[in-house]
Amino acid sequence: MMRAVAAPRTEITIGRGTVALRQDEPDRMLKALQGLTSPAAADIADEIAALRVAGVRIQLLPTKDEFEALRAAIAASVPKGQNAASSMQRLKELCA
Repeated sequence: MMRAVAAPRTEITIGRGTVALRQDEPDRMLKALQGLTSPAAADIADEIAALRVAGVRIQLLPTKDEFEALRAAIAASVPKGQNAASSMQRLKELCA
């Protein structure tokens, strides 16, 4: 019997909540953050990218403006019709 290989995950922690994202989800979120024009979006994108390269859990303590940028980026990066129980939806709830 062959076992399914688990896809690598990136864990993002905001406050006391942690969400494990598939590898494509942070990519889409970073792309959406780069499309925003606010300095807060650039700051949080840089922080996420640096921590991701370092290979550590991404623990964020966003400012109010960074929270707004994250919410906008998550909304832009979630595919239409995605399950409400998806990891990106759980990350969106952490940013509420």
